[in-house]
Amino acid sequence: MSDAEPMSKKHRIAILIEVETPLRRHLDVLAGIQQVASTANWDTTLIPVTDFDFLDDPGQAFDGFVGRIGRSLAIKAKEHKIPAVNVWLNTDAENLPGVFPDWRQAGKIATQHLLSLGFRKLAYVGFTDQRGVQLQIAGYNASAREIAFQHTVDLFDHSYARSAAAWQSFSDQLDALVATWEPRTGVCVSDDSLGRFIIQRCEQHGLRVPREIAIVSMENEPLVCEYTSPQLSSIDVGYQQVGVQAASLLEQLIAGCKPPESPTRLPPRGIVKRSSSDAYGVADPDIVKCLHFIATHAHEHITVDDVATHACLSRRTLERRFKHEVLCTVGEEITRARLEMAKTQLFESGLSIKMVARRSGFRDSSQLCAVFQRELGLSPGQFRKTHVISSTA
Repeated sequence: MSDAEPMSKKHRIAILIEVETPLRRHLDVLAGIQQVASTANWDTTLIPVTDFDFLDDPGQAFDGFVGRIGRSLAIKAKEHKIPAVNVWLNTDAENLPGVFPDWRQAGKIATQHLLSLGFRKLAYVGFTDQRGVQLQIAGYNASAREIAFQHTVDLFDHSYARSAAAWQSFSDQLDALVATWEPRTGVCVSDDSLGRFIIQRCEQHGLRVPREIAIVSMENEPLVCEYTSPQLSSIDVGYQQVGVQAASLLEQLIAGCKPPESPTRLPPRGIVKRSSSDAYGVADPDIVKCLHFIATHAHEHITVDDVATHACLSRRTLERRFKHEVLCTVGEEITRARLEMAKTQLFESGLSIKMVARRSGFRDSSQLCAVFQRELGLSPGQFRKTHVISSTA
């Protein structure tokens, strides 16, 4: 660059994240935002509150806001024509562009995981007055009503931490709910902390997790999931990519692009399977054997006949008993298992779509693409683009 050529302006960006709460939904979003900030050469200021009055300090001349944004800040940003992007689904701010996990899809994935294990009695447990919970319930109901013969929804007040009395009331209600569950029930939980509470209550009521009660929660917070006994299976909703997409959208708005008409909802990365769902909810030991065989060999191009041979059953008998216990065909379960394998392999950016199809047991990339489009509404390439975070993002 010549001496006469002016340097481009360095944009000042306020990132609103409560970093004093060391949870994945905060720190991973922050990491994603910082990835874009580094590439865009932003001058960033970290502010650990959802609302602040940037007009109180004339030196706080920001070009954009991104993060967990509250109502008063959103109003002032709009008045001063400063672009802002929200990542806080339960915000009281209105009419802001936003990037969020697709909680409806997360609810579907958790439910389908339990259904694939043969659980036909399902329960959803979450908290009231949370938008993400309502979306999870929509996904849960959409999957459960097609296959499960019993599925319930129970919601609790989220204010249990405000006082000893609130905690006792919450504990009593949770105890009363868990006492109604029968063995071979699969439970979807709105977040990992609640999942941990439920595991503890199951133990107190003599219900073994996962042998009698299988549990899948949401968010995949390592501090909770990996330090619970048994460890908690959870949906990884891809918080870092939420940060990347939110910051990228802010960059576009600063450049003069029009904001999108609706929020961006990113599909989850998938389920992180741990001990809390390491069980099968079927009574037939032969079908349990088949489910385990499919889960461990689907990538080897197995067929329905291979499953029948493994279980020492005729194909006709296998299909009849499998459909009765699992409520889907053997072929459908093989395809579901392959889809989960393919999603995991797509996170490895060095693998071609053709190689992913081969390694996950699909006939070819065309079959893989057709299954992705049918089940997720997007191509393998689009799924990868959403979730694989490059070092230059």
